[in-house]
Amino acid sequence: MDEKNKEPPTLPQANEGQPLPQDFRAVIMYGMSNQEALAVMKAIKAISPSMKDTAFAMTTKTNITWPLGQLIAELSAEHKMMKKWTETQREKPE
Repeated sequence: MDEKNKEPPTLPQANEGQPLPQDFRAVIMYGMSNQEALAVMKAIKAISPSMKDTAFAMTTKTNITWPLGQLIAELSAEHKMMKKWTETQREKPE
């Protein structure tokens, strides 16, 4: 509980007021070259099987000004979309 307000803490919010996903993992990288970012992604995914579904993002001129909650919400939505697209590609007959 928050000592000042005696209220339970709330989940961080994206701009639309939606709670952020609790089962989503993301790594946001700033100031890395593409080669460095790829090395970070490989290293994190190698930690354990549970890390294989981690989403990764580089900061851009646009998203660097966003609140963190908004960036995480956008990244979560994009990650879900990419997973769905990948699954449909696997299911396509050749």
